[in-house]
Amino acid sequence: MRTLAVVLAGVAVLYLLVAPLVLVAALGGMLTAGVVDWSGEKRAAPSDPLQIGYRGDPETAFGWEYETVLYPTELGDAEAWLIPAPAPSRLWAIWVHGIGGTRENGYRMVETLHGHGVPVLMITYRNDKGAPRSADGLYSFGLGEWRDLEAAVTFAVGRGAERVAILAESMGAAIAGQYLMRAGNTDRIAGLALDAPALDFPAVVRAGGERYWVPMSDMVVAAGLQLWTLFRRDLREAVSLDAIAAFEGPVFVAHGRRDPLVPFAISERLAATRPDLLFWKTDADRHPMSFESDRNGYRWMLGEWLDKVEATLIAPRPE
Repeated sequence: MRTLAVVLAGVAVLYLLVAPLVLVAALGGMLTAGVVDWSGEKRAAPSDPLQIGYRGDPETAFGWEYETVLYPTELGDAEAWLIPAPAPSRLWAIWVHGIGGTRENGYRMVETLHGHGVPVLMITYRNDKGAPRSADGLYSFGLGEWRDLEAAVTFAVGRGAERVAILAESMGAAIAGQYLMRAGNTDRIAGLALDAPALDFPAVVRAGGERYWVPMSDMVVAAGLQLWTLFRRDLREAVSLDAIAAFEGPVFVAHGRRDPLVPFAISERLAATRPDLLFWKTDADRHPMSFESDRNGYRWMLGEWLDKVEATLIAPRPE
């Protein structure tokens, strides 16, 4: 019996030595630009521009006038689509896609803002096609990408925006959160609209461990993230839920309760701190698919959020 206990203890120790290394390798694959196709680009594209995986510029998708622009970042120029409004607008919006995603994913939100006469800048950021590559070629859930969003806000202001609303999904929401924590022009931000927001990267990884029944997953994740810091950026810092909670403008969040990638609990934690949150909760079991659960309901609540954002424009902007 004692021998069996010693063997089992040895197996457990070996597992706890090896499993974090496997996690580090998995993180490397998930975060390396171009390795994992999160955009659906390698699959047949749907014809509906409001479905995830659609590929086509705004004119192809909707017949909208648009301009391909370059905005300067610290790494070099990054490409964006600028969709103008029929008349000048004090409020602009910037769309920030998720990890390895595409600008086209933003059409679900952009159609509502475009219909309300808001110019929209649909950006790429470091490690995207059409944008500069970072030195390590890794996505970092906002820890580096926030600088590109800061540059995009500066660009929008230079083109006439007084205030800016940020639209984002998944890791794009993490970028927005880190931007609010670190950037120098956040006083320009009038509202946030977030879909399946990945505002706590360690929680995302822990949820993955639980989903795949990884034994002692909390210990494995903690050790794996610690190992990652020896070679790369400390992803334990990719937590920005408090920054979103502290944001003073209107916030819209859409999230599916059965999202398999970004835990719904993250959005629940945010809602618990913000009674004023416009929270579109669905039973979607794919990420990020709340829009498909009820397109008209999604549009209605997003429109309610936009009304609140526009109402803030009558207040003077802090200098």
